[in-house]
Amino acid sequence: MPDDLHSSSADATQQRLLQAAGEVFAEKGFHAATVREICARAGVHNIAAINYYFRDKENLYAETLRFAARSPLYENLASEWPTSAATAEKLRWFIGLLVEKIVLASRERPLWHMQLMMRELTQPSPIGERIAQEFIRPVYETLWTILREALPRDVSEKKLHLISFSIVGQCMYHRIARHVIRLIVGEQEQNTYDAKTLTEHITEFSCRALGLDRKKSGSKSQVGTRGGKR
Repeated sequence: MPDDLHSSSADATQQRLLQAAGEVFAEKGFHAATVREICARAGVHNIAAINYYFRDKENLYAETLRFAARSPLYENLASEWPTSAATAEKLRWFIGLLVEKIVLASRERPLWHMQLMMRELTQPSPIGERIAQEFIRPVYETLWTILREALPRDVSEKKLHLISFSIVGQCMYHRIARHVIRLIVGEQEQNTYDAKTLTEHITEFSCRALGLDRKKSGSKSQVGTRGGKR
């Protein structure tokens, strides 16, 4: 029993350090944040605790990034859609997961999660680059697989990437700019932007841009390699 209690206490200390580090890193960035400040905010008196639980400050930063980036979305991306599903419905599936698991669900997560990720996007570090490859790239690879079914075979990789950024950008805007959206349309209207509403709107908008008919299976886009319609 004493061992179990000690383990529980250790886990709690580790979690407090992780949460405190996330807040401090989000506010000040990796270089300006200090181990002493992180420990003080976590209520941990011995600064050697950082080395004990995380080896060093750099590894602690990597763990906070992983914690902020982690989402149930990545687990659901492993699920497979029916082979008979139309490309437009696969796209709707992807957009729905992105909206539900990241855009809306993240509203309930601590503010530092998004602050830290945004800081990393604007001031990238080698540590953040590893996190991007681990968590973010698989999301885009799933979307690229869907888009390749929709686009003509001669569409370049560059065009494929730009289209995928446009689709994801529509979703993420409702997370990143939610305060601005509230100021523009009001809280009452913004509250109606639920998962179904956003998913349907973004899917319809994207399908129209791609030339996909949601009523027909296997439709091919008419988007050319220069962005115009053929």
